[in-house]
Amino acid sequence: MSVSNLILGSLLAMAAPAAAQNCDCYLIDGQYPTYFRNYGFWDFRSMSQYASSSPPPVPDTLEGQGQAPFTNEYLDYASNQFTEFWSPMNWMAGSEEFPMPNSYNNLYFENDPEGETDTYLTMRTARKPGFQTVAEFESNDYYDHASMRMRARTRGSPGACTAMFTYREYDYDVREDAQETDIEVLTNDPTNKIRYTNQPSWVYNDDGEIESVPGASNEVIIDEPWDEWADHRLDWTPGRTTWYLNGDETFSMTFQVPKDPSRIVFNAWSNGDPGWTGLMPVGGAAYQHIQWIELAYNVVDAGSCSNVCNVDGGEPGNPQRM
Repeated sequence: MSVSNLILGSLLAMAAPAAAQNCDCYLIDGQYPTYFRNYGFWDFRSMSQYASSSPPPVPDTLEGQGQAPFTNEYLDYASNQFTEFWSPMNWMAGSEEFPMPNSYNNLYFENDPEGETDTYLTMRTARKPGFQTVAEFESNDYYDHASMRMRARTRGSPGACTAMFTYREYDYDVREDAQETDIEVLTNDPTNKIRYTNQPSWVYNDDGEIESVPGASNEVIIDEPWDEWADHRLDWTPGRTTWYLNGDETFSMTFQVPKDPSRIVFNAWSNGDPGWTGLMPVGGAAYQHIQWIELAYNVVDAGSCSNVCNVDGGEPGNPQRM
């Protein structure tokens, strides 16, 4: 069986309400309705069996970061629910001066002390003497456009960035820049400011210096603060990216829109750069909490669809047959 068939099979199992209605296409609403071939939903609200009474401790060394095991079996590569589609990261990023180890130890489930839900997935970034430990997971495959949603919040120390985004690496064969579109929260920002960007947002000028690309990155004032639960949505559609918060459109642009199949990525990190994340104080930590993730992906023409489900016609995780 091919990798794509394995992935599709796992998604059909996870997206039971949609699969039960034999949907072959998924429609998203808004000003720019778009049809997608595939759908997935990952629900972290009832994971008490995987939640520990306290967060896993942060290893004090780079070696400890690299050797830290998965925090539970659901996030382990042996899982057929999460890791059929997603890969938790465990590699060294950053630089010799500012190491940023990705660690499995920074992905874990917590009980919700405030009671909106039973549990949520936590992505942690923490500052230790000599390094910044970070969290990331990404899709195993590349997808041709997507509507990406999550119910999430960001909390913790200043000096971090949390994000949901698409990413396609720099293509060395044709010397083409990386492509990306993202939602980013900076914990140095006020809680009513969020960052929406289509990459590349900078280029090298003729002198070899970095120059920002005007209009690629946008700071948007939002009505709901990012440290409280909210539904974040990013629609990457052909020629346009559109962002939503709690169902309301917040921004849309046609400049620098990614055009090639890309991975879907979630992370929490800090690079210590005073011009971006800032430097987190030693002992500090910041967190992206996620209740659920919903995806419609791989754009199709409406004429190829026979049985359409509306992603926005019901509760998250339950597309409605049209």
